[in-house]
Amino acid sequence: MNLKVSEIAEMCGGRLVGSGENTVTSFYTDSRETTPGKMFVPIRGENTDAHRFIPQVFASGASATFSEEPLDAPAGDVVYVENTRAALQKVAERYRERFNIPVIGITGSVGKTTTKELVALAVSAGLKTMKTAGNANSQIGLPMTVLRITPEDEAAIVEMGVSMPGEMARIAKVAKPNIAVMTNIGVSHIEFMKTRENIMKEKFGITDYLPNGSKVFVNGDDDLLSTLKSTPEKQIVRFGLGENCDWRAVELEADTEGTKFICVHDGKRVEMYVPAAGEHNVRNALAAVAVAVEVGVPEEKAVAAIRTYAPPAMRQQIKEAHGITLIDDTYNASPDSMRAALKILGGLKATGKKYAVLADMLELGDYAERGHYETGAFAAENGTDVLIGVGPLAKHIVEGFKNRENSAWFASNAEAIAYLKDRLHPGDAVLCKGSRGMHMDEIIHALSE
Repeated sequence: MNLKVSEIAEMCGGRLVGSGENTVTSFYTDSRETTPGKMFVPIRGENTDAHRFIPQVFASGASATFSEEPLDAPAGDVVYVENTRAALQKVAERYRERFNIPVIGITGSVGKTTTKELVALAVSAGLKTMKTAGNANSQIGLPMTVLRITPEDEAAIVEMGVSMPGEMARIAKVAKPNIAVMTNIGVSHIEFMKTRENIMKEKFGITDYLPNGSKVFVNGDDDLLSTLKSTPEKQIVRFGLGENCDWRAVELEADTEGTKFICVHDGKRVEMYVPAAGEHNVRNALAAVAVAVEVGVPEEKAVAAIRTYAPPAMRQQIKEAHGITLIDDTYNASPDSMRAALKILGGLKATGKKYAVLADMLELGDYAERGHYETGAFAAENGTDVLIGVGPLAKHIVEGFKNRENSAWFASNAEAIAYLKDRLHPGDAVLCKGSRGMHMDEIIHALSE
């Protein structure tokens, strides 16, 4: 991206103070990341108003800044706007309109980042591809991702996340995907959405700007997504394990490293392998190859690329430490992703006991007690030998497990670590998972030492 500040002011309808001749190569919100060529986006948060850092970013070499409030003798170009977040989104929206390339939007309750990585791998086997960095899928992260598209890119993969009603409409207007992927409809953010049906309606907003006849790839095994029907405007394409799926996986052969399967579509049978555990990753791989074929990538190249996949940090990474198998799935958690991780633990061929260390899942609202209790019950039914709950809500996980002799609850990670270190033996397997705010990676690190 190379935009003059004067151009940025015009794109967002802001008022420019300064020459406007500085060239901006990227935007940023963290004042500590200032380098020449960057334009600062000061966000008003619950605890901090980043406008107070504007003098600091200019002193550190920032090219320009947005601002919602008057500045005394600014040391560089300033674009005054009513709302800095909305201004960033408007600039990205206008910038997006310059590109006529496949833009694949990916959303869902869980699995967005993994699916994004797999789709990017498959598509990049034939096209120069830009993808969302990490999980920058929010009201700020999404426009920053769009602004990373370059004239050399032949495709873009954008992860699109929401937590509140109305958010998808705003970021869909920015990204304007012409292909959409929906991984599932779970209960993440149900505190604000109230029902899964509302969650699906919100996420289906990803299709608002799809051209007529565009394809929407959906998880055909999801009870809600499987009810979606094609229209003249949008063609629904299902992927999954069920007979109703257009892209279907059969003859699954799983091990601790991943799953081999046959991909069946359009009368063809293609052998595939995804090096990530769990049936949910089989679905993610199906979505990836289906999208790649849709944008013109040869299927054999997409299939070969998927074989090179490596899970991102803290997302179902399986490793060995001192003879113990550790499943590091500590990045985040919801009831849906908990069940997927517990299935992986249950499917391990461990010679010892299988421990599930599960912490609080946040943002469940009125569903919190039930969601945690049902997680414990699911663990009991799917091969967990010992369950450990960490955090106040995790008490309900332990209750749902219904096995006092083989369960324990702790208020802190430190207590859980001490308990585990006193009991684990070579041959045991340990799954650690909880919402990001529970810092379950501390337990993984302690057991790896």
